[in-house]
This record gives sequence, structure tokens and C-alpha cells, in this order.
Amino acid sequence: MLWTEKYRPKSVNEIRGQEHYRMDATIWVEEEDMPNVLYYGNPGNGKTAAAIATARDMLKDSFEDNFIELNASDDRRLETVRTTIKNVAQSGVVGDAPFRIMLLDEMDGMTTDAQNALKRIMERYSKNIRFLITCNDRTKIIFALQSRCANYHFAPLDAEVILEVVQNILASEGIDRFNEDEIRSFIASGSLDLRRAITEIQAAKAGNLTLKKQITISLEAYTEGLNLIQNNKSAALDYLHKMLVDGRNVKEICRGLHDAVLDTEMDSKIKFKYLRAIGETEWRSSTMTPKVLISWMVGQL
Repeated sequence: MLWTEKYRPKSVNEIRGQEHYRMDATIWVEEEDMPNVLYYGNPGNGKTAAAIATARDMLKDSFEDNFIELNASDDRRLETVRTTIKNVAQSGVVGDAPFRIMLLDEMDGMTTDAQNALKRIMERYSKNIRFLITCNDRTKIIFALQSRCANYHFAPLDAEVILEVVQNILASEGIDRFNEDEIRSFIASGSLDLRRAITEIQAAKAGNLTLKKQITISLEAYTEGLNLIQNNKSAALDYLHKMLVDGRNVKEICRGLHDAVLDTEMDSKIKFKYLRAIGETEWRSSTMTPKVLISWMVGQL
């Protein structure tokens, strides 16, 4: 079983690193009432986990009957809001739950028309249902929805928080071959969010590898892309475009290339030139076509 699922917070009290949200959610659970909530921030910082943990505490024994999860980026059409979401909002609560709860994950992938339709459902069926909305980019959520939700920014977790969570998982699994210094070095070695840190350590354990070796392996694809950029830009373009076709998004490619650059011994002036272009590419990723943007980045490098 994936450790990211096995050790996902089961209640609000288990949420780590997002103290302001945890304190507010604790009050909601005590009062058995809550607003619609918008969680935003980079992937891997616990937005979805916090939403599900809050729903579990609010709904208690009736969680399975009254909690609905929908990936809004996969089913982003206006018709989804008018049928699936509206039908759930109209239906009555099962058991003694205070209301139903729907999680709309990755809402920044939903169309503007669909978001506008959701706004009306939020208002009309407020006695029946609460919405928990997650997104990476809040600017892609219409202001009318933002204003109808309590907004919480989930910032990147501090290294000490990641260390604490990882050590607790290793202790629960009875694994003692990774010492604290090695784990600290591992966390500091790359741009690790909590989800990736847990995933990489589980992979290292399964492959009987050191944490340093596991990071090297996880960066192999991006290191190869970086080598091609330096030596054969035409091949690099094909290589990175294939990454897009295979399912990686621009932000993921940029993060991988960023870590690969930091892991190299190239001249510092060239290194910072690369980091600047990669950073600008990630910044532009919200407004440009992915394939065109990757071509632009390779041209800059």
C-alpha cells in the first residue's frame, strides 16, 4: 500500500504544518458547522488530505453516505455541474449528518461557465451541502466562487515538519536504516513536498537504496533532458515534448529540470542562467500552450 494513502491524516488533529487552518477546522467540528472552503497552493502540501480529514470529523459515522469526491479537472464541463453536482446538492442528507460534503479536487481545471453554474448551486442549496474546493492556482477560480468560500493558502511545509512526519512513518513501519542526518540531507537535496518525500523514501526502502541514490534515480529523466539541452537542442525539444505527451505537465518538468540543474557541477553563471529560464517557464505555464512554452524554454537555454 502506498504510504501517502496509508498515513494520510484521518482527522483534523493529525494535520501538520498548516496551523491556522487546523485551528479553524477544529472549531468547525466542535460547532458542527462550517463554511464552503477553498484550499490553494502548490501540489503535495496537504490540501486534499486536509479536506478529507475535515469531512471525516464533520460527518463522523455517516461519512461514507454523505461525502462525495469529484475531480473537477477530469470532469470540467458545464453539464457536470448541471447534472451530477446539482443532483447531489438536491438530495437529502443520509442519517444524522448536519449536511452533505462534496470535494471538488483540482477545481482550477473547471471551465468558467461551469464555475458560474456552481456559484448558483452553492447559494440555492446551502442548507443541504458544503463544498470543499482545492486548486493549485487560485487565479483560475472566478472571484464569485472565491468570495463564497473561506480561503486557505497551504504553504510549502517546513523541513522540520517533513522530517517529523517521515520519522513517524518510518517508526510505524519498523524501519531504522535511515538515520536522521541522512533524512535531513535528503530533504534538503531537492525541492521536496511532503508527498514526494514520502514516495521517494518508500521507493528507496523497496529498492534497498540509499536516499541519495534514490534522488539520483528519480532525476534521471530530467538529467537526460538537461544533457540534451546542452548538447543537442533538436533532440532535447523532441525529448521534452514527449514528456508532455506521456502525461507530465510543464510545472512538473520545470521542477525536475530545476533539481537536475542544482545537482550538476556546471559553471555557476550558466547554472543561474538555466534556473532563470526554467523559473520563467514555470511562471508562464498558467497562460501559454504547454508545447509552445517548452519550445520557448529550450530556445532560451
